Amino acid sequence: MHYHDYHLSKYEVSDRGETIILHLLYEYAGEETDESHIKFSNVALYNFVHTSGTIITDIEEIPVADFIQKISKDVIEWNRMYSVNFWKDSLENYIHTLQTEGYKAWSIESAIGFYGFIIAKSVSDI
Repeated sequence: MHYHDYHLSKYEVSDRGETIILHLLYEYAGEETDESHIKFSNVALYNFVHTSGTIITDIEEIPVADFIQKISKDVIEWNRMYSVNFWKDSLENYIHTLQTEGYKAWSIESAIGFYGFIIAKSVSDI
């Protein structure tokens, strides 16, 4: 996967939110232009904040249990407001379900204001 210092040109959400594709572009004066397309499949949950002008610095896979604990207040509120996929009755059961079903968490960081994460079963270049 190529992403460090790539600009997020757009992202696509399809299949009722189960597929997310990040379209990244490496385009700097005096350097060869390159594109990268990263596909997340079987997405359970995602959130992106401030996508305009994004330059990706890191996409880090972290244990799903650790990540959900870190954002637990947000997940509980999102479930209350929107009904989070796979939520049954508690945060602990939600984490257990994600782990049992083989989900992973990716934290996506940027040099300029953007932050996001994706919880999915797999990631690949396309």
